[in-house]
Order: sequence, then C-alpha cells, then structure tokens
Amino acid sequence: MRSAEGRGRTLDEAVDAALIELGETRRNVDVKVLREGTDETLVEVTVIDPAAASSVAAPSQAANGKAETVRNLLEGLLKHMGVRAQVMVRTGSDPLTLDVSGRDLGALIGWRGETLRALQSVTNVMVGKHLAEGERVIVDVERYRQRREHTVREIALRAARQVKMTGDAITLDAMQAFERRAIHLALEGDPDVTSSSIGEEPDRRVVVGPRKAASE
Repeated sequence: MRSAEGRGRTLDEAVDAALIELGETRRNVDVKVLREGTDETLVEVTVIDPAAASSVAAPSQAANGKAETVRNLLEGLLKHMGVRAQVMVRTGSDPLTLDVSGRDLGALIGWRGETLRALQSVTNVMVGKHLAEGERVIVDVERYRQRREHTVREIALRAARQVKMTGDAITLDAMQAFERRAIHLALEGDPDVTSSSIGEEPDRRVVVGPRKAASE
C-alpha cells in the first residue's frame, strides 16, 4: 500500500501535506500520528486498499432496510441544511455508522467536533423510531472521529509520561465520550497510571493519575 509522511503545525496541516503528495482525499486513507509537538506534527498517511475503500464508499445491496432508511433521512437533513454531501453506511460497523463525505465540510465538524456532535444528536432524535431501544447511530464526517482518536491517544500517552515524571495527576480538557473512551483504552495496559472521568456533560473530563501500590 502507498503511504507518505506529512508535517505541519497542526494535525490537519500534516495530513493535508501527505494527501497532496499522494494525490488522494481523506476518505481514501488511514492516518497514523507519529509525533505531535507544540511546533510540529508528523503523521503517516496510508492509502486504503481500493477494494476495501469501495466496500465502505457505497452501501451494500444487502444492507438492511433500517440502515438504508437512516441513511436517507440523514441525507435529506443535510440537503435541507444546504450541505452538498454524500452519506454512506460504513460496512461491518457496530453501532450503525454513517460516513458523510464531500467538499469543504469543516463547518459540519466545527470546533473540536462540536457541530458534528450536535448533528449526531439531531440525527438520533430524527431516526429514533427506526432504532431498537438503547440503539444509537454514529455520524462521522470525512473520518474526523478516526483522526481525532489518533490525536487523543497521543495526548493520553504524553499525559502518562508527565504523571510518571512528576507523580501528580493531570486533568485533561473536556472531551466527547468517544474521545474519553480512546484515552481510557490507550492507558488501560499501563501499570503505572490510571484514568477516570469526572464532571458532567458537556464538561466531562479525564483525569490521568499515578497508580497506587496495592499496599497503600
């Protein structure tokens, strides 16, 4: 598979630099954060296998009626909002995930995904009658969630290193639920630190602290 490294002041700038070199769009690549510092971010961008990409890009003919109904409802909502975009059902996803792709969709994501979170909430209210009790739909725009998960995992590892050096707990910025989950997963195997969530939505935060010995 083709891949390229990209550098930039931010994650988006680094990804864009690699995309230009590869001649690809974000919907066709996987992003791995190699290094993220205050002055420069380094990423590795790999082109997804065309066969795999096509299976994600277009809804399967075997997709159940519920998934297709939800997809159509979200596509209709975006058209009503004046957003020109394509909505696809991500194959093999659980929970049901809808990928939104198009041009200039940054406004649909918003600052740290706030607009995307609102869009997902509205979508779940709108399609609720088509879902089972407790079931929710995930909405992703240009694979933002995937890229953001890479970023917060790096944040988690940096926080863990600082906790080990100082012995003091660190409270991270408020994050969405999927971001907090990525933090917990990144640190669950670390024998020296723990992570826990505090506060109420939308200001719920993760605290990374030293793991106390069993005898203490």
